[in-house]
Amino acid sequence: MSEYPKIHSLWKRQGWYFDEQCKKDPTKQQGRQSFIVGDYACEEFGNIKHWDVEEKIDGTNIRVFYKDGEVRFGGRTKDAQIPCNLLDYLQTWFTPSLLSARFADKAGIGTQVILFGEGFGPKIQSGSYYSERVGFCLFDVKVGSWWLGKNVVRHSIAEQLGVTSPPCLMTTATEQEIIEYVKQKNPSSFAMNDPDRKHVMEGVICRPVKTMLFRNGDPIMYKLKCREF
Repeated sequence: MSEYPKIHSLWKRQGWYFDEQCKKDPTKQQGRQSFIVGDYACEEFGNIKHWDVEEKIDGTNIRVFYKDGEVRFGGRTKDAQIPCNLLDYLQTWFTPSLLSARFADKAGIGTQVILFGEGFGPKIQSGSYYSERVGFCLFDVKVGSWWLGKNVVRHSIAEQLGVTSPPCLMTTATEQEIIEYVKQKNPSSFAMNDPDRKHVMEGVICRPVKTMLFRNGDPIMYKLKCREF
């Protein structure tokens, strides 16, 4: 089963970051001591000048598989456990008829569709402020070997499936504009259960304005977390 690609940080890490004892030291969790600023984690990042930015959701990674009328569910890896209340929601919501109606024209016999998203809600990470109920936030769709464009995912598929997608925070932003935005530690735009906007967003996911892939076929994107600044 296809796993979701690892999302790299913008820059490489300092050596101490890979020492488990140092990672547990709270004095090293403030600021960006772990980053080697300017040394990109992937060389492709330095060649892209403008990015679209969406909020990073603090939940649990979920995959919804649809093929030949059957639906299956998985976490980020084959061994990941899905919380019972979230699994109940997924099984109730993502029925074969729902997915068949949406993907009948895209997925022929033997073609697998994978919905990649984040499960959120009570008792899932710190996500109780996102919503009073569990839910699914869709951020990528793969049909066979094809990754669908982010605008199709956000404005078409998510709406038709009746699920949420990550808030778009910035468009055609430069690297420096993104860094300054994350440093501001803005409230979460996704937090539906936080009317006073007290909870800082976890961070951002940045993608090229036009979908681009690494040489291995994974989408190019990077993450930055507010706590790292």
